[in-house]
Amino acid sequence: MMRGISVQQLKWEQYQADFAALSAIGQNADGGVDRLAYTEADQEAHGLLAQMAEAAGFEVKWDGAGNLWITRRGTDDGHADMPPLLLGSHMDSVPDGGKYDGLLGVMTAFHAMRLLDGMPQRRTVTLIVFRCEESSRFNCATVGSKLLAERLTGEMLKGYVDKAGVSLYDEIKKLGGNPDNLYAERNYIKNAFGFIEMHIEQGPVLEERHTDIGIVGHIAAPYRLRITVEGTAAHSGACPMGSRNDALTGAAEMILAVEKLGRQYADKRIVATVGKCDVINEAINIVPGHVELYVDIRGIEKDVIAEVVTKLHEELNRIAMERKLKIEPAILGQEQPVKLDDDMAELLVEQCVPNRLTFLHMVSGAGHDTMYMAGLTRATMFFVPCDKGISHNKKEAVSDEAVQNGLKLMYSVLLRICNLDPEEEKEKAEMQRRFMEAM
Repeated sequence: MMRGISVQQLKWEQYQADFAALSAIGQNADGGVDRLAYTEADQEAHGLLAQMAEAAGFEVKWDGAGNLWITRRGTDDGHADMPPLLLGSHMDSVPDGGKYDGLLGVMTAFHAMRLLDGMPQRRTVTLIVFRCEESSRFNCATVGSKLLAERLTGEMLKGYVDKAGVSLYDEIKKLGGNPDNLYAERNYIKNAFGFIEMHIEQGPVLEERHTDIGIVGHIAAPYRLRITVEGTAAHSGACPMGSRNDALTGAAEMILAVEKLGRQYADKRIVATVGKCDVINEAINIVPGHVELYVDIRGIEKDVIAEVVTKLHEELNRIAMERKLKIEPAILGQEQPVKLDDDMAELLVEQCVPNRLTFLHMVSGAGHDTMYMAGLTRATMFFVPCDKGISHNKKEAVSDEAVQNGLKLMYSVLLRICNLDPEEEKEKAEMQRRFMEAM
């Protein structure tokens, strides 16, 4: 067992300086980050990281989705029994977001790769910086990883547009990408040793339990709906209360129904949210006639998600009938919950011990690019705590100690995996097979 990594080995000042340079890109006057997918700020961040990677002697390329690939070759590169290890996360933000979401995982992986200078490294390591992980601009999340996993196609991207009417497909093509040509990159992932992502927790569990690391076993899947509620627009002064078909008050009741279902199924790991409500042609003197709600339901068991969705539709129909409204639900996204790889998780646990890091096995309620990598290769993920669990907010904060702990674990895991002996791994697999047959 290797000894733990010290802070002195982390080249901490270099890490801080580079993280500060990247996190400043897209920062607004109020201290939040506006680095939405494929915008000028997003492009600038990818360009700066590519420069840092080239300065470190790494290979750099962009794929057809605009994902940035950074590769450090190992001494056994190309050997069939030493396939590459993959790392990854994202750098785009939500509007007025925090500086740690996504970027912390990218910077930690990149810096851990730099720390391999002068150390034994038989296996090649590749960092993938995924594009458009956040759904904020196009109402479509994890675009770069979904394209790699064939969960999205170029044709499908044409249906996702931003507020200016620009489609995802056109934006990628404008930047020189080709979302229909990712065959080589997809095969590279399929033939890899595995994939690891580090991320801030975006919740309060680790901080409340005073735990250093969260090792993710499952990622909950979002089921997203747009519900169009149509009533009758009317003059707010001239239309009597008993004659109204108020779309907004009906929508308000629907919002409460979503919350109620979330609370009813909380013990089954369900969360339910209405995160957006648009009143069309709103004015203070108009009884609203048209409202659009955006619903996000998440869980780790698809049967439970389906049950909640069914009950929600029953509630929507009841409210619409009682209030004489018309509703049109439309599915925006229907993902599947993902179980991550136990063996890859065990490699994380193994390196927590010498580094004296406390850890907790947990579920991710938020979606991540790891979900789609798990369909192509063995994948795992770990969290570090963030202050009060606040994320997607300019108040997002992570202590230096938490960042250092995450960097220690990532670096330790790289050293371990990059030098795993293939013959020992084959013997271990054979022993496990015999053990299972004997049971």
